[in-house]
Order: sequence, then structure tokens, then C-alpha cells
Amino acid sequence: MVYKKKLSVLLASTILFSLVVGSSANAADQIVPAGVQVKSFRFLDKEYDRISLDTAEKPDGTRDGHLSVLIDAGEGAEIKSITMKTADAEGKDTSHGMWKTWKDQAGEIGNLLAVVQDGKIINKKFQASLGTFKGVAELELYASDNNGMKEGEYYYLEIVTSIGTVKTDITPFAQNEVSYAPVSIREFSWQDLDSDQTGVAEFGADGQSDAHFKLKLNFVQKTDILAVILRGTDKDGHTAPGIWRTNRAGTGWLLGISQGKKVITPGFKKDEKEPVGAFRGNIVFDLYASNNGSIKNGEYYVVEVETSYGTVSSKPVKFGDPASNYVNDAPLGFRSIGLKLNSKEATIDEKDYKLEVAPFKLEGRTMVPLRFIAEALGAKVDWNKQKQRITLVKENTKIELFIGKKEAYVNGKAITLDSPAVIRNNVTLLPVRFVSETMKMMVFFDDGEIMITDAKQK
Repeated sequence: MVYKKKLSVLLASTILFSLVVGSSANAADQIVPAGVQVKSFRFLDKEYDRISLDTAEKPDGTRDGHLSVLIDAGEGAEIKSITMKTADAEGKDTSHGMWKTWKDQAGEIGNLLAVVQDGKIINKKFQASLGTFKGVAELELYASDNNGMKEGEYYYLEIVTSIGTVKTDITPFAQNEVSYAPVSIREFSWQDLDSDQTGVAEFGADGQSDAHFKLKLNFVQKTDILAVILRGTDKDGHTAPGIWRTNRAGTGWLLGISQGKKVITPGFKKDEKEPVGAFRGNIVFDLYASNNGSIKNGEYYVVEVETSYGTVSSKPVKFGDPASNYVNDAPLGFRSIGLKLNSKEATIDEKDYKLEVAPFKLEGRTMVPLRFIAEALGAKVDWNKQKQRITLVKENTKIELFIGKKEAYVNGKAITLDSPAVIRNNVTLLPVRFVSETMKMMVFFDDGEIMITDAKQK
């Protein structure tokens, strides 16, 4: 997928399954005199490096906290600002960090809280208003980590509207069980300390030996690599001195990469967000790290591969120890479906398909073909023409919805869709957000391209 030279890149979209099947309401789920009802707030992961402490124009070399808030703005409400604060398990402020969309006076503390809707950045910098929202909207939040985002921390939001303020419940720091990225590191191994292929900023011999590694990757579908990072660690993976990377985000020397005789990284990218390249299938890279003496036998290193969907990492490899090389033959563990707005081209994992009807926008909602997605993910689909009813069954979940009606049923419990299912050329389509809600999917958007995956979440 194409990685935009803006922060309006493909970003994850997720909603708690419990909201659909029915969980007990919490304090943040009540109507408040602020024009906005908060439906859910959740810490998703810390897989991306998208923003800096004060701008969403470029990354800064550290992974960002990635969160999601689902709101209902009813007939319309202006959101002036959102502030995220830290708390303990009881909800008491801990003052370990603060992130804001707006600073209304000089000297006010807080780092940028970037807000994204449908893959598009709303605030590249601090700004006085996020705009007016109507109906149900899901906002993704990115907070550049100041080394305070870790296990045991909790977070909450204060959402200021034009008529009042609403506060969410707390959400704990969390990491998903597996990366959503449709790529696996199949092998990461040390090779030698005798090569001279790269310098500290440009690929090419510089008279100083490099550390040479081998990296084997498997891409389920065509995927942008945004960055590859080599880090020094201890045997348990804790950070140690030494970092080599493909972009200039943060500190570090160039990680030189070649694919056979082809040089992948002739130098640092001028734009930190420009991808290394797009790849599919089985790929083998040679990695070269200019050695200032810190890379030697007995030291440990990991490799991280950041993609548009998330980041995958190896376990530590002990240089010079043949028994320490990282090998991973396990299956990816989830399926991925690729779609394009207004295009009949589609993929399921590595296979290409042609749709009968292309995904399209309807009143601001992204409509996708129901049967194609459901059957790709192992759900059984039944169509009752007389009642205009579609029934989906997957494992212990039964979903019933009706053409042209906003009311649907999940395991017998009524829910309301923000847009009903429709039929085009005898194909049923429904809002992609409903797929993420009811079937526990992750949905990614990128400039008209969509990926849906059933990667497990905590």
C-alpha cells in the first residue's frame, strides 16, 4: 500500500466487541450535558512511530501510544480539545504524562495528542478546535511516548466541547497479543564482522568494517516497510547501546540493506516517513551496520520491521553464537483481506480475487461486500429473500441484519447501525465499521485502500 508523505496514513480502527454484544454500562457511557456521549475508550497498542512530542509532521524515533475513542455527537457538536492524562488503577491522577490537542496559554505543559479519523489526521499541531462532529465517530489518538507508557499505567480523556466537558473512564496500557502486520520474521541471523558495505549515512564502503546480518521475511500481501531498525540489547531484550535505522527519525546510524545485488537503502531518506519499499512474498535482506567497535561477538541485537499495519520484532541474537540465531516457522496466525474503494480488485492473504461490486462511500460510510469478507474469515452466510434478512454465524456469534434497516441483532440482542445494509447488483454491502464491531476485526485505511484482519487482540 502507498504510504502518504503526510501523517494521514493507514491507521488501525477497532471497537470493543463487548459494546455490541452488550456489557454493563459504565460512567463514561452516560449522556452528559456536553453534547457528546462516550461509548468506549481503549488503549490499542504501541506499535507505531507516527508523531513527535509537538508535531504530527514527522516521527521522532520512539513508538507512540495508540488509542481509540468512540463517541456519539448526536445531531452535531464541536469538540474544542481533548486532553489525555495518566492515572492509577482507581482513577486518581498520577501526573506521569499529559497529552493535548490544544494549549491555550504560554507555558502550559503537555505533549501533542494527534487525532485521526478514517485514516486522516485532524490536528498536525496544537489547534484550538478539532471541528464539528455528527453522529457516531471513531477517533484514533497518537501520543508520542516520553518513556512513561508502560505496563501498570492507566489513562483517561477530558473532551471539551462548545457546551461542556465529558471525562472518560480509565483504560490500561495494553499491547495486542500479536502484531497486525501481515509479515513474519522468518530468520534473523548474524553473518560476519568482515564486510565493508556501508557508511554511517550512505551505503558504500568507507574503510571501516560492518556487522553483517541476514533477515528473511514473509509478507502475506503487498506491504510497505516504513522502517527497519537494528538495536543493541541484553540477553532479555532490554535496550543497550547501539542503534542503526533506515530513516533519520531519532538517533542512530544508517542500517544498510541490500536484496541480492540491489541496494535498498542508498542512504537515509530525506523524508523520515518515506517507506523503504513495498514487498510481497518471501524476501531475503542483507543488513549492514557500520561498526564503531560496539558490535562484537557476545553482544545481543534485535531487528524491528515497522509496516503500515504495525511492527514485528525478533528475539535477541547473540553475535558469534551459532545457536543463538532467530528462526521462526510458525504460521502468521490470522487472515488479512485487502480491498480498494471503487475497485473490484481484492486479496485474501496472498491470493487475488475479483469482486462483483467494488467498495464505495455512502453518506460518509465505507460500504464493503458482506459475503466476500464473512466467508473469507470463516463465517457462514444465509440470505432470506422474503424477509430481506442476512444471517452470519461464526463460532459463538450469530448476527442478523436486514436490508434498508438500521436495526440488527447480535446473539438476539438488538443494536442500531449508523447506516443500514444495501444491495447493489444483487450483492449485499454494509459499513466496514460494523464488521470490526461484530466480528472482532481490525480495519486499516490508507488513501482508498482497506485491510481487514482478524488478528487477535487482548
